[in-house]
Amino acid sequence: MTSQTKQQILEQHQSNTRLATPSPAPMTQSGHDLSAEETQFPVDERIIAASSGAMEAGHTHYVPVPGIPELREAIAGFLDAGYESGHVLVTAGMQEARFLTIQLIGKDHGGVAVPAVVHPGVMRAAGTRPLAITRMDVDERQLATTDAIKSALAAGTKLIYLESPSRLTGAAYSADEVSAIADTLKAHDAGVIWDQGFAPWSDAAPSIAGIDGMADRTAVIGEAFPGSGLASWYIGYIAALEAWFPPMQSQKQIMAICTSTASQYAALEAATLFTETHAGRVSQLGKQRDAVLAAAQAAGVSVLDGDAVNVVAVEVTDAHMQTLTDAGYTVADGADFGAPGLARLLVSPAAADALKHLG
Repeated sequence: MTSQTKQQILEQHQSNTRLATPSPAPMTQSGHDLSAEETQFPVDERIIAASSGAMEAGHTHYVPVPGIPELREAIAGFLDAGYESGHVLVTAGMQEARFLTIQLIGKDHGGVAVPAVVHPGVMRAAGTRPLAITRMDVDERQLATTDAIKSALAAGTKLIYLESPSRLTGAAYSADEVSAIADTLKAHDAGVIWDQGFAPWSDAAPSIAGIDGMADRTAVIGEAFPGSGLASWYIGYIAALEAWFPPMQSQKQIMAICTSTASQYAALEAATLFTETHAGRVSQLGKQRDAVLAAAQAAGVSVLDGDAVNVVAVEVTDAHMQTLTDAGYTVADGADFGAPGLARLLVSPAAADALKHLG
């Protein structure tokens, strides 16, 4: 490869605005980092023991590309949406799940329609290779409207990407809305990539894959067993119908052979503990979220509707953002999601303290 060719590649890469979209880290980096999607929950000693025990037992080599069978089965049970373990692909985190579904399924469907407000990782995944992208209008919850979905499908789109709950606001589609979206997809013989990674943090986020006939046209993506302290271990999943599976598995093998073996055994142990620990995590965050909402009200800051207890989205000005920065806080800028004037805060005691600076 000549130096001129290398320079052209670098220039093309640097000019790709989709790839340049800033994206928050999956896990908070400090006590004042409110930009991430999961707080620093402690890792249970049993999870650590399972990981180290697996390595001591010799599980240090490549495992099957889709993941160890036991973990795939555990994730299928976790989803409870009719997927067999053979339809589950373990990924090295959420971003790999976004890339594989958007690029591989999107290629087969001639592109993908995504909400005008969506996690920046979506646009980064879409920008990795040329891909036709249609944007869909959103409502006050920052969710794609049912009318926008209908319009995109009526115009010929055969694949849509949706978050429920929203990665910005934590708002989720109601059961009636999910049913209506499913009917529209069936009517147009279209498919959906359904990011339900925040669903375990909400008691009102039904999965579209659970509707009759939808598992055959849905790829469900998310993080495995959130709240287990494994955000920095990068364990995500894709559950999809068999026809969509081979290209994604093949691409994953090209990219990374498999997801970290030790991390997979850690996630397997987390699966056994999830029912025992998750309700307590939700309760803990629920109380902290109430404190964040109270602090926002006291500061005169408007909060967007949301169902998930792990994040809060608020309306902010440039002055608000500068005040938070000056006070040492980092928040997720709504502009990176496509929603300037909003900020997302990870629910934690620090979030309530941060908002007090805006009063």
